[in-house]
Order: sequence, then C-alpha cells, then structure tokens
Amino acid sequence: MVPILANLPILGRFLRVGCSRSFREKTTFVAQNKKNMVNVIVLCIELLLDIVGLVLGILVYSRSSDNNGLTKAWGVLAITLSFLLLCDNLEWMWIFSRGGEETIPRFTEVPMNHLSVWHIVRVIVFFQFFSIFPIASLKPGWMTFSRVVSLCIPILLITCIACCYEFFNGHYTTLKSFASIRENIGEQDVRVRLMLFVISVITPSVNFLFPYMRRWIPIRRKQSQAMSIYMMCFAIIMSGYIWLMLGTSGLCFNVFGYIVILPVLFLNILYLRNENPLSLPPQPVEELEMEEIEAIREIAVSPVVLELSNQMQSLMKHSKSFTNPQYSLQEFLNDLNTNENRLNKALHYDGFSGFRDYINFYRLQYFKEQAQLKRELTVKELMFLSGFTSRSSFYRYFASVEKMSPSEYMEMLNREN
Repeated sequence: MVPILANLPILGRFLRVGCSRSFREKTTFVAQNKKNMVNVIVLCIELLLDIVGLVLGILVYSRSSDNNGLTKAWGVLAITLSFLLLCDNLEWMWIFSRGGEETIPRFTEVPMNHLSVWHIVRVIVFFQFFSIFPIASLKPGWMTFSRVVSLCIPILLITCIACCYEFFNGHYTTLKSFASIRENIGEQDVRVRLMLFVISVITPSVNFLFPYMRRWIPIRRKQSQAMSIYMMCFAIIMSGYIWLMLGTSGLCFNVFGYIVILPVLFLNILYLRNENPLSLPPQPVEELEMEEIEAIREIAVSPVVLELSNQMQSLMKHSKSFTNPQYSLQEFLNDLNTNENRLNKALHYDGFSGFRDYINFYRLQYFKEQAQLKRELTVKELMFLSGFTSRSSFYRYFASVEKMSPSEYMEMLNREN
C-alpha cells in the first residue's frame, strides 16, 4: 500500500523542502528496495476508492443548501483529503513504474520511517478539523472563526516546531522499526518527534469531549446514531495512525490507506442522505424539562436575535407557510423582513443548522398534529399535507427523529385510542 498519511494535510505538500524530501525518500526507497514494492492491484483499487471519495465529496458540497456551512465544510474536507490521497497514490504509481512494467511486483511489504515529522504535521491538520464536526453539529453557529483559530493553535505549534527542527537541525535519526525507537530514545530528535506524535493523538481526541460538556456549553440538539458511527470512524483512523507510526511490520503501511478512505466514503454517504447527520433537531419547547428551559435562557443572545426567534415561531404557528412545498428561503426572509445573516443567528440560537432543517422540523410537528386530528387520512396524504414531497426523504427523516416509521407511529396512535 502507499503512505497515505504522508499527504493528508496540505502543508508538507506545498512546502518546497518537505515536498522534495518526500519525493527523494520515495525514489531512494524504490532504488534500494527493488523487491519491496507496492502491489499494483492493491494500489489501483485504492486509486479507484480515492476517485469515488473525490466525486462523493463534490456531490456533498454541491448539494448542500446555501446557508448550511457545516455540510459545505465536510464537502471541502472530503474533497481535499481524497484529492491528496489520489495525488500521493499516483506519485507512487509513477515512481514504481518508471523502470518498466517488470518492476511492478504482485506483492509488497513496504517498511517506513517511523515517527516522521512531516507525517505527523500533515496528520494533525486532518484530525483537528475532523474532530470538531460533532460539536459543530450539535451547536450550530458555535464554531466561529475565532474558535476555529484557537483550536488550530496545536496545529500551528506542531508546524512551527517541525519546520524549525527540519530546517535548522542537521541530525535526523532514521527509525525503521518500533525497536529502533526504543534504542534511540536518547536522541534529541527522537524525543521531539515522540512528543509531537503524542500531541497529535491527544489534541483531536480531546475535542470529542466537547459534546459532553453541556454544563459549560448549552446544547439544544440531540445526538443521533450517526454520531456514534462518526466517533467509531475516528477511533478506527486514529488506531491506524498509531499503528502506522509505531507499527512493527510493513502490513500497517500497506493497509492504512484503506483505514482512512473507507470511513470517509461512508461518512460522505451519510452527509448525502442528511445535511446534518450527526445530530437531531431540538425538542419542542413544550416537551422540555424545566432545567433544559432554564439552560436555554442562559444562552447569551442579543435582544434583536431573541425577538426575531419569537417572530419566527409566531409566523410558523399562525401562517403555516411551511406546508407549501415551494416555500423558499427568500420568501421566509421577506415574511420576517430581515436579512440572511440575522436569520442564521436566530436559527442557530433555536438549535437549527439552517432554513431547511427549521422548516422540516415544523413540517414533522404538523404531521404528528394532523395524524391525531385526521385519522382517516393515510401516511402519504398527511405527508403531502405537511409540505413534504419526497417519500424516501420523509420516511428517513421521520425515523431518525421519532425512532419509528410513520406507519408504526400511526399504528401507535390507533392503539392508544
């Protein structure tokens, strides 16, 4: 397989010294290890997966609504990651095929330089951005530019240390196995690289604790099952990274590309099915407990945004504009006599990621209300009456929020009567 991790983030690829060094290391390795080359079949399969990941990332970005920055952010991350993996694999393919077709073997076990500074620098960028999506999903609008910058401080720290060490320290210990790490632990550069590696593991892992800090970060949305899947994907990729950096065999080097790209492909599909798959809409105010209501009141918000939030609720309650399938964002802005920036602040305060999320929430509540009042109507008739147009999207959305299908919900109402 290929050193996927060597090209996850952008920095090393675009730094002249780092890039040239990476290329020289690959070329030198091929020249000195003619019997240990990449399996071309396995490499081609991963190239295909990288292309699929790139296409899915583009679809996620293009299909996201205009006011849903979270989905666009995931699309950008998926596109960047897939593109860099694709470029790295193409580079390996070109290097291994320069000597003729006979130089590409059917099997390989490729050793690597453990605790590579440039690998660590590139990985921390991907992990850091990957780890902030859970809290960004649960608390729309929380990930402001200033918070993103503060969370990137570890990245800047590691990058500065790596660059200074790479450019100003002439001694670099080559580590070909886990045993060589222990043998050379007394070397200064090995200790520095080990410290950077530990930081690159701990920092993004800590970010996953934010969703559970409800005492300090009031959260109105609820975690979905996809949140657990997302965290499992992170755990798999992180385990593969640790295995890659400290592994004792070339097997970790060969399979790590799949450990990275397969979870990303799966998450791309989740974002195609749902613009905010990691969390569920907030509960209606009348279903909240007193402690939750008090926590909402403590959320800092300007009087203008609070007034707009109340105005939005009044509009939805009396006009029922959401029952119109063609009801658009621009019409919503005109009805409220406000601008999109102020609307987004009000939506985020109410716990919604965007206009579509807000409208679908009220459509679902209206469906449940009409299901109790008009029991003679079918699920399909109630669906259209509420403003939904796609049966598959409605069933998927209903099941994710209510933990049952619309038909099961109707049966439950009949049993209660």
